Amino acid sequence: MIKKLYTFILAFLPVVPLMAQPEKTGGNKDVSFAPEKGQWQISLVLGNGTFFSQWDGMNYLLPSHGATSIGLPEEGGTENQGGDPGMYLNLGNIGENSLMNVAGIQAKYFLSARWSLTAMLGMNINLTPKKDYIEGDLEVEDMPVPSYKYIEGRLGSSWMANIGSDYYFHTRNARISPYLGILGGFQMARLETNQPATGETVIDPATEEETPVEIFRASKRAGQVWGTLGAIVAGVDFSLTKGLVLGIEVRPAAYRYSRIQIKPAGMAPYEAGHHNIQAFAMPTLKLGFRF
Repeated sequence: MIKKLYTFILAFLPVVPLMAQPEKTGGNKDVSFAPEKGQWQISLVLGNGTFFSQWDGMNYLLPSHGATSIGLPEEGGTENQGGDPGMYLNLGNIGENSLMNVAGIQAKYFLSARWSLTAMLGMNINLTPKKDYIEGDLEVEDMPVPSYKYIEGRLGSSWMANIGSDYYFHTRNARISPYLGILGGFQMARLETNQPATGETVIDPATEEETPVEIFRASKRAGQVWGTLGAIVAGVDFSLTKGLVLGIEVRPAAYRYSRIQIKPAGMAPYEAGHHNIQAFAMPTLKLGFRF
């Protein structure tokens, strides 16, 4: 339903300028559409606004999961490699870069007709309380008692912040405002887990007997990933009507550093870092209001 709404909006927007009557000011009938000092622009950003992704080569940074390892079980992982760090830290699957994804809200303040300051901020916190495994009894005559699977307790949080500055170029058509700028960002995600009674067992290598897995595996674990970003941004704003702006933005050059830290209780922490350089990446579509 949401995708259909976006498709309708994007299909309708090009028609808006045809319905709008330009205001005349002096010799330039479009001058009122250009940005002015003291104005604000609040934009809905569509696209991928975050910078943690399984496509950035971070998969292999995650350790394997097992009775004696420190990795957390995640779909997509293998015996010798962890899963997607986005799923691992409750970020969700953020590898896609569809223009239909809402990346966030951007605020822009014009210091002058050419210079502006930009900022974006987002946060997500979720909590799942733990639930112990309940053993059933299928041997009860006429009324078997089913088992109930345990639920691992999870406390996850993620947040991101971007700040930057843009320089606008004047054109003969004041509806069209190209700009070039710089951007800096920081993002962090953290996951704490608390494993209850699971009912699972492993073979004790010393006695060769089945032993509760909790003896070998840390019941409490924490993991986090943080990253810094520096980028050059280029874009263009098009005034559909006075106060309504449609824009597109791309990053001609971007560098980010990400670091994963995993800290199981009673064990040494695990850390690994990753560098990533991109060119002409992270395209976004913006629909904003300037006032």
